[in-house]
Amino acid sequence: MLIALNLKMENGDTNHLSVVRKIPEIIDILVSSAFPELRDSKIHFRLGRVSSFAQIQWDRTRDEISINVNQEVKKWHEAALIGLISHELSHPVQKGRRLSERETDKESISRGLGPYLATERLFAGKYEDHRIQHGRDKYLGYRSIRAELTQIETQQLDLLTKEIGLVPTKSESRKLMNHDIAVYREGDNTTLLIGGQRFSISQRMNNPDVKLLERNGIVYVYANEVLVGEYKRDIGTDT
Repeated sequence: MLIALNLKMENGDTNHLSVVRKIPEIIDILVSSAFPELRDSKIHFRLGRVSSFAQIQWDRTRDEISINVNQEVKKWHEAALIGLISHELSHPVQKGRRLSERETDKESISRGLGPYLATERLFAGKYEDHRIQHGRDKYLGYRSIRAELTQIETQQLDLLTKEIGLVPTKSESRKLMNHDIAVYREGDNTTLLIGGQRFSISQRMNNPDVKLLERNGIVYVYANEVLVGEYKRDIGTDT
């Protein structure tokens, strides 16, 4: 299913106010077109400093959802912003609590947003799959997402990349930025999902300031300046 997004595609618009106005509009259109379960949710958006491209928070009721987006995305084409937000909105609509990034991507694709998700992965540097949790989970890369698309969606993707001026190719191996952080609250407990790793906190945190500090291949996770855990950084992309 293709989703009609009546947004003017712009590239290279790094104006802060432009992005602040654009993303709430994207959220509204995606909710009305592709995420009917979230129509009664109050979705808050903030552009600022985040230790990933985006951070999303919700609880079981989904009454309120918060999405924080890294200022880095000010450099992104609007089609990539649509892909990023579609991935974030796919987190709270999943059933169960496994919070798999692969299944989150597939959720977005199933709602007709694959062309935008594939475009986002090019901007995020993920042409190939980005393996996390020591290979037990992964973010789908551009190539894998493209393979999941219908013929019409593939044509739409090709039109998008041509319009943007992107040539999808495998880039040289490099360290990838953490893609997103999911914060799920249940009762008095908070769960962080970062890079496929789960961190349980016996405290109800409201939109915590999550920071990632890497030393010698170990990523230390802080929430509101308190160390809540650590994990070994994955190698990255599939070969």
